[in-house]
Amino acid sequence: MAWNIALLICCLAGVVWSNPIDVEDCSRRQDFNNAMDCCAYPTFRFEEFKKPCGKYMPFGAPRISPCLFECIFNATNTIVNGVSDPDNVRLMLQKLIGNNHDFLEAYFNGIMSCSSTVQEMMNNRRPRPQSKVERCSPTAVFYGVCAQKYVFNHCPPSSWTGNESCEMLRWKNMNCPSSKTSRGSGHRLL
Repeated sequence: MAWNIALLICCLAGVVWSNPIDVEDCSRRQDFNNAMDCCAYPTFRFEEFKKPCGKYMPFGAPRISPCLFECIFNATNTIVNGVSDPDNVRLMLQKLIGNNHDFLEAYFNGIMSCSSTVQEMMNNRRPRPQSKVERCSPTAVFYGVCAQKYVFNHCPPSSWTGNESCEMLRWKNMNCPSSKTSRGSGHRLL
């Protein structure tokens, strides 16, 4: 659950009205206070990856890190030659989410629609200072960020709160230019 919350807070931007007729300026700051309650996300089962990726899960609780995401993606061959493999994406998500069909499809569609967004994020990332600490590629975590935004925007109706604040957050995330650049939701569902 912490993974979902961290990515949601990290990724959402701005608040405007959900009705396009009443839209306010996209530069208006977003109220994050209610964002976590908008979509009832499933709990990810990171323990499924304890054996290959346990060193990135100190004390049993996964730490959100590029290395953990990269390890999970590598363990499942999710990205092959820079391209998302649909069968492996689905297998990875089944391990992480279980049989929650609505969310499995939402995350699957999110990951499968994120390649151009991830490429843009990779091109726009800031160089990191050299260090002696293990460095992992941010590609997998960028897929995670993009997919999380996609799921927020396409949260299954049975899990969506639907209050005015949530509708405003989702509308802005899907329609304001600064929100579109890394959210992966401008793509149609597959």
